[in-house]
Amino acid sequence: MLGGLLSYLDKAREHFEAALLLYSQGFNNDAISRLYYSFRSIALFIVGKPERGKWRHGALMRKVVMEVDRRELIPLTREERRLIKDFASVREDADYELVKIPDKVVDSYIKLVRKFLEEIGGVKGRG
Repeated sequence: MLGGLLSYLDKAREHFEAALLLYSQGFNNDAISRLYYSFRSIALFIVGKPERGKWRHGALMRKVVMEVDRRELIPLTREERRLIKDFASVREDADYELVKIPDKVVDSYIKLVRKFLEEIGGVKGRG
């Protein structure tokens, strides 16, 4: 084992802080990647591990929205739902395409992930 155990929320916070640092230095694509993995850790905290195997990106994003709605954890706007649905695709563009993710897009994802981190802190997770 490489070190102590982290909770999914600890990991989400760590990725979020790294994203903010990267963004402040103009590394938008790297910031999006860290924001995605922050949100993925939050999603795993909320929904837990799948019955078998690993979550596929799209399936995990759909499941977290369903679980948030079912448990009435966080009210989500239509725009936030769209951001969540598109998150994996935006992250893939940031990691693999020759594009720079615009500040406006990064700001939207920072706001989304921050909302989840602030709202989910007192919630009992499954992961």
